Amino acid sequence: MALHLVRCVRLARQEFRRAIEGMSEADLEKRVGGVNSIAWMAGHLAWQEQAYWLTSRGMEPIADLAPYKNGCEPCAPSFAELFAAWEQVTAATDAWLDGLTEDDLRGHFPGRRFFEIENIGSLMMRVFGHYYVHVGQITAIRKILGYDVPGFVGSQEGAYFE
Repeated sequence: MALHLVRCVRLARQEFRRAIEGMSEADLEKRVGGVNSIAWMAGHLAWQEQAYWLTSRGMEPIADLAPYKNGCEPCAPSFAELFAAWEQVTAATDAWLDGLTEDDLRGHFPGRRFFEIENIGSLMMRVFGHYYVHVGQITAIRKILGYDVPGFVGSQEGAYFE
């Protein structure tokens, strides 16, 4: 069974999917109230997971997600394209995440100062929290655009602490 932190990251991914469920592609690509579009958020979350779990280990990037990293200019991307990239990145990381041990969480990725300071477990907590920041933004966007807002935190299935 995957480590609890891995299951929490998967729960956060599930909550991201739940937050966008039922929204039109046009609304997913719309900037509302100065907040980046949900399409941009999909690219941004994919960028983080790709940077943390793939390229930090020397793997080739799956997609060009540089326009969606922290501090980049807002843009109007295609939701379908970026959601597909997000799905590819998260699928590519799953086997590695499943293989992590408690000792691995204390380890570091060499080569970049940030990855040498933060251990893998801390990075995992960053990813978990990052998803919920964007789920909160999506919830606000849903409300502004007149969508029903899903109840806070859906099923915890798969993330129970054991």
